[in-house]
Amino acid sequence: MDFEFMTDVTGQPLAKCDIESEALGDWLSHDIGTNKNAINSLLQSIEQLHNNQRTDVDIIGKIYHLSIADDEVELFLNNNQTNHSEFEDDYDDGPIAGCGLVEFNHLLESWLEFIN
Repeated sequence: MDFEFMTDVTGQPLAKCDIESEALGDWLSHDIGTNKNAINSLLQSIEQLHNNQRTDVDIIGKIYHLSIADDEVELFLNNNQTNHSEFEDDYDDGPIAGCGLVEFNHLLESWLEFIN
């Protein structure tokens, strides 16, 4: 997955991911933002997954629901967001983005470094 980080005109950090993972960039920018505790908690959860100390992770944010299981990361729109007609036909409650756990871990670590 290709990604880049920048700041908007107000100085807020923004994550932009390639077209297949575009929603992950939006999730990172708006659901996680500069919440370092949330990022560190996710990184710790990923470490626990690698060490077989847990089998999955589910995080429900403001806009998105992140699900991690079997080394795969999937991002869904929250149920309240799919009530909008613009989303109904495109996603049908399926994931709107996904990537491997290693890629996701790299994205989080890079984001954390960027916002520090």
